[in-house]
Amino acid sequence: MFELTNWVHSFTGLLHFSSAVVGMLTGSIMLLSKKGTTIHKKAGYVFVVALLIVNISAMFIYDFNDGSIGVFHFLIPVSVFFLLFGLLPMLGKRKVHAVMRHNIGMNGAALGLWAAGATEYFVRELSYGLNPNQLMAYSFLISVPFAALITFSIIYHKNKYRLVPGK
Repeated sequence: MFELTNWVHSFTGLLHFSSAVVGMLTGSIMLLSKKGTTIHKKAGYVFVVALLIVNISAMFIYDFNDGSIGVFHFLIPVSVFFLLFGLLPMLGKRKVHAVMRHNIGMNGAALGLWAAGATEYFVRELSYGLNPNQLMAYSFLISVPFAALITFSIIYHKNKYRLVPGK
């Protein structure tokens, strides 16, 4: 059973959790909607803001590791990298391969957010009674399929746009 008290322990936690939910919803809309439409663009902008809030607020959450930096903190630069890699090509004048970079970056950012959400769900809701080694092993098993999807997305989009110069 989902209990909000397992997820939110402070105002920062509430901001982090809320923006993650908004990011997952708008990321899904963005990935599933027809590309280039108004709804895709608006969902994309909301996604960018939500993911920035998720990453900034994550820097101030330390409840998992007794006040020290945890594995999620090391993934903040990865998340920001994918977000910027996807956002920056769409700003200003379009350059060669801008759409490819946009697709790779946004897919990576959205799938990364879903991976973090799935891992968080496991840790907060399903991990009672596991020792730290078991917890790490299960978290790894949850994260690997998402990493594979991100890798597949990168390869797919690089190959797709390699065939059409100037996109």
